[in-house]
Amino acid sequence: MRADDPEYDNISVQIFRGVVGRIDRAFQSFFRRVKAKEKAGFPRFKKGKRWCSIEINDQCCRMLKRQGNKLVLKIKGLPRIEVKSSRELPSSTLLKAIRITRKPLRTEVSLSYELPEPEQTRKITNPVGIDMGVSKRLTLSDGVTVEKRKIDYRHLIQLQRSISRKKKSSNNRRKAVSALAKEWQRLTDKERDRLHRLTATLVKMYDFIAVEKLETKNMLSDRHLAKSIREQTWGKFMTLLGEKAESAGVKMVRVNPKNTSQECSSCGATIKKSLQVRVHRCTKCGYEADRDMNAARNILHRGLALIAGGKLDLESRMVGRMRDKREAAPVRPRTVYE
Repeated sequence: MRADDPEYDNISVQIFRGVVGRIDRAFQSFFRRVKAKEKAGFPRFKKGKRWCSIEINDQCCRMLKRQGNKLVLKIKGLPRIEVKSSRELPSSTLLKAIRITRKPLRTEVSLSYELPEPEQTRKITNPVGIDMGVSKRLTLSDGVTVEKRKIDYRHLIQLQRSISRKKKSSNNRRKAVSALAKEWQRLTDKERDRLHRLTATLVKMYDFIAVEKLETKNMLSDRHLAKSIREQTWGKFMTLLGEKAESAGVKMVRVNPKNTSQECSSCGATIKKSLQVRVHRCTKCGYEADRDMNAARNILHRGLALIAGGKLDLESRMVGRMRDKREAAPVRPRTVYE
């Protein structure tokens, strides 16, 4: 094709290899789903205007060059791209993949490096368990809470109605669609920045993190909670927290979430309660606490048992409320993140 078409011949062959690789992965996933008797999902043909990203996985180190104080990405057939990095990047010899994405507000460049695996040198002295919810975004085992994310849909609804009033395939409709895409991009950028700050703070505060291994896809089948779960972006939070913990040498484990809300973190008894009951009250030991905090402490207990069988030499105040002790007053969460 490149030999027959001069327009294709003027574009780097690495770009075409990336396209072929994506098509191959799409069909391999399709055949895997068919073999597993899952929903097949035949790969969808993408029109030119829907093709918004370029992947390059070959000879990347030759394309990223430093000119003075600037990093410049030079790819045959594409304009010269100046890369503005917020931190110092590793050596270009470690660069393995480049992704260029056209978004409504700007063009983004993602650089993937192959780095040595960091050693976990930090001693566990301040562990934490994290319970993710919809009434509170996060509840930590030490009583800290993070308020849930709230999206103001009023402006988005106005933009969507504006699109509906426009004639299809008209220039005014394209402008309205572009305005809606830019507004969603602003909300996404704001949320991504907040998640980066939140996960970085957690990694700095704690040296061991235990979280739930949630099957978000199955939870979205609940039509009453699906919208609230999507708004809290649990998947993005888990991904960023795992990346930052690995980079900082902080141990992070995922535990089985079954009955973390029903089990008493003080005595281990199972106290059945519906989702509407927000306070845990144990009828056997008398322990009373916020439902999510009780779950966070159970998550912490399971995480510690998972890595060391419960044989860690830690002070009880750092582990949280131990099962063989009882506090005199009920424990209530406190909010420190806005």
